[in-house]
Amino acid sequence: MWTSPIPIILSSDLAGQGRRSDVLAQEAARSGGELIRIRRGVYVRRSEFSSLSRQQAHVVKVIAARLTGALDGAVLARESAAVIHGIPLVGAIPQQVQVVRPGRDGGRMSSGIRTLRAGHGFQTVLDDGVPVASVAQTLADLGRRRPLRDVLAGFDAMLRAGRVTKEDIAAAAPERSRGRPRLYRTIEVADPNAESPGESLSRAVMIEHHLPMPALQEPVRDQHGGLLGRVDFIWPEHGVIGEFDGRVKYGRELTGRPVDEVLLAERRRELDIESATGMRVVRWLWDDAWREQGLLEILAGAGIRPVR
Repeated sequence: MWTSPIPIILSSDLAGQGRRSDVLAQEAARSGGELIRIRRGVYVRRSEFSSLSRQQAHVVKVIAARLTGALDGAVLARESAAVIHGIPLVGAIPQQVQVVRPGRDGGRMSSGIRTLRAGHGFQTVLDDGVPVASVAQTLADLGRRRPLRDVLAGFDAMLRAGRVTKEDIAAAAPERSRGRPRLYRTIEVADPNAESPGESLSRAVMIEHHLPMPALQEPVRDQHGGLLGRVDFIWPEHGVIGEFDGRVKYGRELTGRPVDEVLLAERRRELDIESATGMRVVRWLWDDAWREQGLLEILAGAGIRPVR
């Protein structure tokens, strides 16, 4: 059974316990109330829901749709399939759960469910007993419709995990379908060496602004051959190393180390790399890549500029 990142409260559970189920609706309707209504009969606590990422929040909506039978006869598609497969997405995620229904046209929307048109040869798999667009189909559909910066992280991650090949993705796109040139471009530049959505987003910005492309995750050694580590991006011909600084990770992934200690260790590593290679190390944050201009200015300051 799919697992929700936060507890889900069903009005049917209260009714089964002999309690009034309408108290949930009343609480959700109250301004600033403790509960939020996800769909009819399904509620979550406001404080818990507001703490979720966009992808986690969409997972809750998908599970709510399943629990209420709204997915019966449907196949999860596009962004909704992506969150179930664990495909990272950058940018907006639709409010509605995205599905296709065999034999039905797309364009319909009701009760938080958007029904899309499935192309010929639409590939599906069963996930916990629920039909879901395959990983290849999901990437092909998103890659034809969304910009490179939104989808490159998902392509990189699924290639890295070995869950799909570039050939699989290309084969999942219907012939003569719209967006195929955009999809093929994404397939061409996707790289399993990228290790995080932030690195993929950064690379998408570089590609879209015609910057010289770096090598990814290259090992760097000291004068004695000892491994100092791998760097996110390296431009050997420019003497520049780039590091995406996912600073938000420090509060989540490192086991109890103070942030100041982590940052100091990163700075020492940076100095060691500069000393060993003679290259300049530049760093940037998520916001720099997201807003693009910050990343472009940082790289331009190191001599990495557009080439036409």
